[in-house]
Amino acid sequence: MSEKIGLRPLLIYAQAQTGLNLCATLLGLHLLYFYTDRNGLSPSLAGLAFFLALVVDALTDPLVGNISDRARFKSGRRRPFFIASIPMAVCYYLLLSPPPLRGAGLFAWFIGFYFLMLTSRKFFETAYGALMPELTLDYDERTKLSTFRQLLGTVGDISGALLPFAASYLFARGTDFKVTGAICGLVVAGGAMLAYAGLRERAEFSTRERSRLFASLKSVAGNRPFVILLIATTLAVMAINIPTVLMRFLATYWYHDENAAARWLMAYFVGSAVSYPFWFRITVRFEKKPAFVVAMICNALGSLLLMLMTRESTWALYCLMAFSGFSAIGIWVTQISASADVIEWDQERTGQRQEGAYGGITSMSIKMALAVSLLLVGPVLSWVGYKPGVGGITEQAGENLRSLFALGPASLYLLSALVFTRYPITRESHRAMRDRLAARNAAAEQEEKAKSTA
Repeated sequence: MSEKIGLRPLLIYAQAQTGLNLCATLLGLHLLYFYTDRNGLSPSLAGLAFFLALVVDALTDPLVGNISDRARFKSGRRRPFFIASIPMAVCYYLLLSPPPLRGAGLFAWFIGFYFLMLTSRKFFETAYGALMPELTLDYDERTKLSTFRQLLGTVGDISGALLPFAASYLFARGTDFKVTGAICGLVVAGGAMLAYAGLRERAEFSTRERSRLFASLKSVAGNRPFVILLIATTLAVMAINIPTVLMRFLATYWYHDENAAARWLMAYFVGSAVSYPFWFRITVRFEKKPAFVVAMICNALGSLLLMLMTRESTWALYCLMAFSGFSAIGIWVTQISASADVIEWDQERTGQRQEGAYGGITSMSIKMALAVSLLLVGPVLSWVGYKPGVGGITEQAGENLRSLFALGPASLYLLSALVFTRYPITRESHRAMRDRLAARNAAAEQEEKAKSTA
């Protein structure tokens, strides 16, 4: 059976990432600002809402992954869960359309609909991610699939970053975020339904074996390549999230130009868009481990260079943002591709394919990383002197904000690179795994034929 993935299924699968990234990037960049500057919620309470919703939601991620692995529907074990994108879209709109509440009421609205949105998203996203390793078993074809998936995800990132700025220009204050919420809901649900209708699942992976939750967790914990990848990814997510949530604050209170955030993001995404051929080629030519490490070092360098910038460094800041966008894509092209390869490592040892379990654990770890970073960012914003709705902060507080924006992520990127140097799977070792699995399956089929003819 050829493992070459055709262009049509490749694009149908990859386009669903657009809506997921659109929703995630918009919330990551703008939700803290929306609930603090726009609606008056204290940054500490906003950070607590993020933390509680993410942690409580994350605890059930492994269970949802196991449910996806064990599901048996006529249309497959992954695609039926794509329907969860519809309640996700509704909750997303309501999250960005709060009534005129204050204090505890606004906090309850925030945490309630954020949690419900995360929970419904989880059922869709876990199944979506678990479907990828089943679409092709080829080591380099997976890199192609992850590249296209991340490329179309970047379209969502760009839209999620800039859509609120465009809506603020086109619509009245108070309506702009409602409009963005409606658009995001339509895009994510529409992309999910297109993937549901346009993809097919491989029947040979819907095996009779149904791993129990704790047995599944045990096998995941014993998968050394996955554990290394998970730790490195978690550190990278924390490093990315800190400047993401602080971008608008940095533009407003260090650079003294709120609109600069939109221009910086445009430069960032220009760098991202042109980087895909580079990261695809370097990953295929030099393997996933060195490509990931190089990407981490480049990201750390980009963070540290911010400390050399001044408010007068207009074009240097644009170049730095473009370089940061260029570097960031290297993380996700390699990470998504490598996350598919660890499945065969597990299959060889357990005899089962548990993509959902791995997706659930990864999702839980990423949410925990986001929760911790957001819980810390809120109090730190208060500590440096930020107060919601107040016209400005001191010059020293602005410099402290820049230091937090630069130094924290750089240290996490370097630590992530160090961890990933221990990753053991290469192109040759993965090919050998696939050959052993094929031989095992052939022997099992011969044994079944012998029994049936006896």
